[in-house]
This record gives sequence, C-alpha cells and structure tokens, in this order.
Amino acid sequence: MSDGYLQIRRLMFRGPKSSSGLDFTSGVNVICGASDTGKSFLAESIDFMLGGTELREIPERTKYGEIELDLNVSDGGDWRLRRSTAGGNFKLIDLDDVDVSESVLKQNHAHGKTDNLSGFLLEKVGLLGKRILKSSTKGTTQSLSFRNLARLIIVQEGEIQQRGSPFWSGQYTTKTAELATIKLLLTGIDDSAVVPTVEEGPDNAKQIALIDELLADIASEIEDIGEERSDLVSRLERLEASIGERRESLSAAQRQLDDLLTRRREALDERAAILSRLDDISDLLARFNLLRDHYAVDIERLAAIRESGSMFAHVDAVPCPLCGALPEAQHLEKTCEGDVDAIISAASAEIDKIERLRSELDGTVADLQSEEEGLKISLVEKSTACDQLDRTIQETVAPNVSDVRASFSELVEERASVQKAMELFARREKLEARRHSLLDEDEESTEGGTVAAGIPESVAHSFSQKVSSILKAWNFPGDCLVHFDKQSTDFVIDGKPRGSRGKGLRAITHAAVTIALLEYCQENGLSHPGFVVLDSPLLAYFKPEGDDDLELKGTDLKEKFYDYLITHHGAESQVIVIENQHPPKDIEDRLEMTVFTGNPNEGRFGLL
Repeated sequence: MSDGYLQIRRLMFRGPKSSSGLDFTSGVNVICGASDTGKSFLAESIDFMLGGTELREIPERTKYGEIELDLNVSDGGDWRLRRSTAGGNFKLIDLDDVDVSESVLKQNHAHGKTDNLSGFLLEKVGLLGKRILKSSTKGTTQSLSFRNLARLIIVQEGEIQQRGSPFWSGQYTTKTAELATIKLLLTGIDDSAVVPTVEEGPDNAKQIALIDELLADIASEIEDIGEERSDLVSRLERLEASIGERRESLSAAQRQLDDLLTRRREALDERAAILSRLDDISDLLARFNLLRDHYAVDIERLAAIRESGSMFAHVDAVPCPLCGALPEAQHLEKTCEGDVDAIISAASAEIDKIERLRSELDGTVADLQSEEEGLKISLVEKSTACDQLDRTIQETVAPNVSDVRASFSELVEERASVQKAMELFARREKLEARRHSLLDEDEESTEGGTVAAGIPESVAHSFSQKVSSILKAWNFPGDCLVHFDKQSTDFVIDGKPRGSRGKGLRAITHAAVTIALLEYCQENGLSHPGFVVLDSPLLAYFKPEGDDDLELKGTDLKEKFYDYLITHHGAESQVIVIENQHPPKDIEDRLEMTVFTGNPNEGRFGLL
C-alpha cells in the first residue's frame, strides 16, 4: 500500500472576462460566513472536479466556462485538473514540468488504467487496480473507482445530517460495494481473490436500484411533510369530523338561503302579477274614457234630435203659402213619413238607455280605480318585502353561506392533501414489499454459502475506539462509548443509535467518523485520499433540532472541535470545514480562514 496522500491547493473558476479562485493550505481550512454565498457550492465543485457527473446550476456560475483544481501529492508532484463547467473529460497539467504538454483524462473509470481521472487519482493514493465486493450472495466484484471514495471524504450538508450510516448511502444495490470500500480502507485488503458462484439466479439489481430511487424520492417527500403516519391518521380523523360538522352547517345555511330565495321569488312573482294587473286596469280605464266620450257624443246628438222634434211639434198650422189650402185640408203625411212625436219619444228613450249605461260605466270605472289604488299599495308592500329579502340575502345569509362553503372547501382540500401524504406511506409500503420479495428471490436463487461482507469485528472495534476517542476529545456529551452495529451499518453511542439523535448531533458524529477514518488510515499506514471536506459539521449550533441539539448550546464542543483538528492535522493532512459561524476568536490565527461576507462592500462577498 502506498502512503501517498492528496491535498487541495486551489480551486479556480475561469471565464472569458473574469476568474474567481480560492486557495487552500495543509492543516485546517475554514470557509465561513453568510448564507447563500456559495459555501455549499464549494463542496459540490470539489466533488465535481473529482469525478462528479454534474455541477449544480446557479446564476453566478454562468460567466465561467471551466474550473481548475490544483492538487499536491505528499510523495511529490503538483498537478492541475481542468474541466468544463458543463462536464466531460479532464485536462491534466503537470505543474512541476511546464514543458510537458497537457494530457486528457477520461471521465469514465477503467479498471487498472491511468488514462482516466479515477485511475490517475487511485494511483496517487496506492489503490489502483483494487477490486471490491459487489454481491455477497453471488460473489461478484467490481473495480474500485475513486467515486467509491469521494462520498467518504467530501461530506456535503445534506449527507452529514442524514439519519443513515456514514458508510452507506442508503441504496441497497450499492450497500455491499460501499461497505467493501470501507473494509478496504480499514484493512488494506481488497476482494480481488473472491471467486464468483458458477450459477447465477435472476439479476434483480436494476429493479431494486429503481425501487431504491423511488423510495429515496418518497422519503424526501415524507421528510418535507414533517409528519408521521400516525399523526396523519389522527389529523385525517379530525378533518373528517370537522368536515361532517361543516357540511351540516353548510346544509343549514343553504336551506336558509334557499328558503329566502323562494320567498323572494314568490314576492317577485306577486309583484309582477300586480304590475300586470295595473297595466290591464290602465288599458281598461283608457278604453272606458273613450267609451264615456262616445256616450257623451251620442247623448248630445239624441238631445239635439229631441229638441228639434219638440220645436216641430209646437209650430202653429197655417194655410199653404202656395195653394192657400187650409191646415185641415193639407195632406202633410203624404210628403213626410216622419212621425215627430215618435222620433222624440225614441230619442228620449235612447238617451235614458245611454245614461244608464254611462252610470254603469262610471260604477265600473270607480271599481277599477279603487282596485288600482289597492294594488298600488300592495305593490309598495311587495317591493319593500323584496328589497328586505334581497338585503337579507346579500348582506347576511349569502356571505354566511360563502364563508361556510369556503371553510368547507379548505377542509376538503386539506383532507385531500393529508390523503395524498398518506398515499406516500402506502406507496412506500408497496415498494418496500416489492423490494423484499426481490431480495428473497435473490437469496433463494443463490446456491451455496455467501461471501462474508462488511467490516471484520476486530477492525470495527478498533475503529469504534478511534471514534470514541475523538468524541471525548471534542467533549461530546455522555461517556462516548461507541460500537459499530453491523445490522444497521451505523454506530451506537452510549447505547443510543446515532441516527436517532437530532440532526445537529448526527452532523457532529458523522464528522467524527469521517475524521476518524482519515486518522485511522494514516496512523496505520493505510491508503486514504488524505483530505476531507465537511459541510456544516457544527449544525447543532446553527440550526438545533430537538433537546439533544439544544443541550450543546453553551458547551465548549465547538472550541474543542477546532482545537482538536488544529492539533492533529498539520502538514501531513488537510481538513476543509465549511460553516456558517466563525471559529472561536482565540484560534483564528492557528488556521486558514476565509470569510464570505455576503456584502459587496465588505470583504469577500462569496465564492463567485
């Protein structure tokens, strides 16, 4: 095994018009300061330059086209890696020999070859050509890639506070390989001697990998919900009860509204009938006025006839002016058929008849006018009633119905949201059941024994003792009794599983395991990349979660943490700590510190 170790010397972003870089030294480097200044992006960028497939898009990155990462190898040699921000292969420059032209390193790993980034880095740390176990049931192995090491040395914020093991990403299909990588680092022995089984059963690895990805997505969604299934069940029961009560209130309010609407519609119909009747009466009165005028004209005509007849009846008889015949000798009836007396009598009778009709007409008109007055009064009453009902509907009942309906809709939407959340748990159960069935198939299909996987007991004990000594040096609360649980592939501290603690304590203990791995390998002459990057190990001081994290407030763990790193990591190793809070004032001059102020007018704003 080689004792060559790597250290980062510089990370540089370059663009057509600008560049931005950050230098690092041996020992402890701290990058701290305001949020949203690129601290976490720094860890992601280092990971990207060590073989990561993709670099997160942020607005500040757009003006830079490539990244450079300078590395120093402890047994001699300074190298520069250059890569496009879009990804792809790497360019390699030997900084110790400027006359040698740059070469290309492929981004994809190839076993035993150094023409790729992974092989180049593995050669520098003495791990080129190593193989690690892939399946303990089938005895298959895979080539060790530098990416197997990257997650053990670059611990990003989301990973450092995870509930799972620091040694395992949580993906079933990679669990064996990840634990085999740890075994290789802690023992120096790889799995190249493992002989695979002759017969292999069905390969469910791809299905299991897909299920693991789906389970990871569901776990993320469930974590965002922030509630357990039992809480959701209780919440759903409360919502169902509230919805039932609100439905009754809505029904009562709706019935009241429907009743008022019916009454208003009836009042409007009655008012419309009154208006129609008033229109009819108005038409009748207009016609009756015309009839009255007609009667008056007829009476005047008949009165004139009667008056004229009376004049003829009272004229004196005289001899004929033409022939001189005496009145009694005159034959008037032969030349005039009119009977004046009869005509007068008929005219008088007709006048009497018309007078009676006019009197009846006046009575009818009077009745209509009386009805009209009554209807006008009723119209005012009905209009007032309609207006009152309308105001009641618009100002009281309708708003109440709208409020109750809106509240009811909110409860229904909330119930749908809870049901959707509960569906996540149901989907998780189905996927887990499917995964278990696939695992059972794999186990049933394997004939003969399996290859022992994981960390040997004696090594796990020694390494646990190393983690314990670091936690004690940091003044971690409790007795710091640590042992490795092979079932969960995680550590138990003072009888309590590491993953069951608050996220702040999970971050600190994850950092302790990462530092312990570096020190254990170097103390025992074992291969290790030689540096670690820790993003937010002191999360409990910045974002405490639960009573466990709050207990650290006011303790000196933060001071002990930095003091230990400074004391134990000098020229031979490198620790890069990314934090929001500054280190203690009295030790700032003992480490390399870069502050991102987040203020364009003060110091360095951020990474880019």
